[in-house]
Amino acid sequence: MRCLPRNMIGSTSARRRFRTEQGAHLAEEAAAVAAGDASPGATPMPTLGEAAQRDFVEFPGPLFSVVVSPASSITRVGEHRELRALPRDRSRRRVERDLEFEWRIHEGSGTLVGTANQVAVYYAPAEPGMVRVEFVVRQHDVACTGEALITVTNELAAQLDASSASAQGLPGYTFERAPSQSWRSPFDAERNLIVVNNGHRDFVFASRGKTLKLRYLIRLYAKELILRNFMGISGDQLLERMVELSLRAEENL
Repeated sequence: MRCLPRNMIGSTSARRRFRTEQGAHLAEEAAAVAAGDASPGATPMPTLGEAAQRDFVEFPGPLFSVVVSPASSITRVGEHRELRALPRDRSRRRVERDLEFEWRIHEGSGTLVGTANQVAVYYAPAEPGMVRVEFVVRQHDVACTGEALITVTNELAAQLDASSASAQGLPGYTFERAPSQSWRSPFDAERNLIVVNNGHRDFVFASRGKTLKLRYLIRLYAKELILRNFMGISGDQLLERMVELSLRAEENL
């Protein structure tokens, strides 16, 4: 019930005019409430359905998958690489609660620090090679696994005379053990690496001494660089180039 001003009591036309103004005012208030702005400057209040929908979008569900960043990387001998696990729910939203992490080196050598954390640090050994790191993320009774591949590389220039012009600009190399394979050292153009089969019987023989092993690596370098830079020439010319390059490189041993 709304009270009338004292001077309007007893006047029929005044009461009629007041009812008209009152109806218009109530209509304006109803429209403002429907628009979510019942008072000037007020912030619209979300409905219960909107709040529930926003909570559903913003809060992740249970653990569904996990990836590592970076999944594949190259690290020089003696250096380190940070690895981060990224748990996701079914909608690929990040999961951060009630998680347990476990990292381990499945293949290769090196050292892992922070094996129970979301972020682990891998320290490369003094010898190059392929390293496969596995990790497990658990949330209650759900477990997700993944892996990261690290290629540990070295440079031939670092083992030769640093002032040698022939040693500058050479690609790096890494080891991959494949004792049952006949290949020795294919060149990986995408990563600019020479992949040396350290399971080959010739590598095993050359590894008896440091100098002998370095000479073997020089010959593999010469083979791959000659094949890559002198395509289309005859076989005897390739061999001549290889002898020349090997001789100049071995002068700096």
